[in-house]
Amino acid sequence: MKTHNLKKHLAAGISLGALIITTHAATSVFIEGGSASSSVLYDRATNLFAGSTFTFHGSTRANVVEFVGNSTNAALLGYNPITLDINVANGAIAGLQALINHAGGPADTNYAGTILTPSFVDSATSPEAVEIDSVANNLADLPTYVVPLVFVKNANFPELASVTNLTQRQALALETSTNQIAFFGGTSSNLVYFVGRNSQAAVRTEIDYNIFNFGAIITYSNNAANLPVLDTSLDPGYSSASKVVSAVTAITNSIGTVAYQNATAPLVPIAYEGVTYSVTNVINGSYPLWGYEHYYYIPKGFTGYSGDGAKAVLDVFYNSVTNAQFQSLNNPVFTNNFVPISALKVTRNFDGAQITGLGNY
Repeated sequence: MKTHNLKKHLAAGISLGALIITTHAATSVFIEGGSASSSVLYDRATNLFAGSTFTFHGSTRANVVEFVGNSTNAALLGYNPITLDINVANGAIAGLQALINHAGGPADTNYAGTILTPSFVDSATSPEAVEIDSVANNLADLPTYVVPLVFVKNANFPELASVTNLTQRQALALETSTNQIAFFGGTSSNLVYFVGRNSQAAVRTEIDYNIFNFGAIITYSNNAANLPVLDTSLDPGYSSASKVVSAVTAITNSIGTVAYQNATAPLVPIAYEGVTYSVTNVINGSYPLWGYEHYYYIPKGFTGYSGDGAKAVLDVFYNSVTNAQFQSLNNPVFTNNFVPISALKVTRNFDGAQITGLGNY
């Protein structure tokens, strides 16, 4: 019903019993973030279109995917059709930089390769940790959950069978030592190669803060013969978790860093400072390798605001991620891979900070 007709009917005293839905133009939402939460992003994007037909481009193992369809959610009925482009190939930190610059760079692209500005960024690294002032850049944030991080090795290789734990000093030496003939629980002749993420990855930032590495890393990739090759690029390290998994799977005597959800067989987590990863050990503060995940966006009224449609999608997306049913023990996407913030008995004031108890804990 057109607006001028609606006014005429109201003036004539005609009551309207039907629900009037305000229509808008098609809505496009560009989500950037780290691969640590890729499974959640893909799952919740699918959920956004539950009950209707949608088109999906890419695969669940891809770094850049696209969802196009109509949402049946009442809050989004006026914003259909909706396109969700998700890019976890460029890293959460690069996404934050694109968000505050109000312009995407060469790698901030959708599935079709078009450069876009993020509507919101899913990051386990806080902007301040990478020298981005949230207040000065008008960044708002929505807390979602905790992302646990782990050092991993290939369980099928005997070379590192005896390496079951890393101390902070070992972890630091692993990432930065130029002498790879290091002692990591085996014989002194063991050559242990580190496989890490580049500086745009939240996994890299959070791991480094926790092990007190504030410098460059020395990291390796695998060549065609699956032998370790030193990464001599300006920003060494892989751009995605899948590449780290592939390299650690191939290099027999390597150790890598990933979010726990990416530690799939044959990779197994290595304990840190004598503590193995578990949800319980994160909750009670004994396992320290984790970061708070947030959705960062620019609110209405400020330069860079993505529009009412994108904000409506963000709100629905956020509610679907943080509701108790999704973050329950019965959800294989969330359970054991992430930790509800509400479950924590501890807190930390900034990335990598000392962990302290909450309340009487």
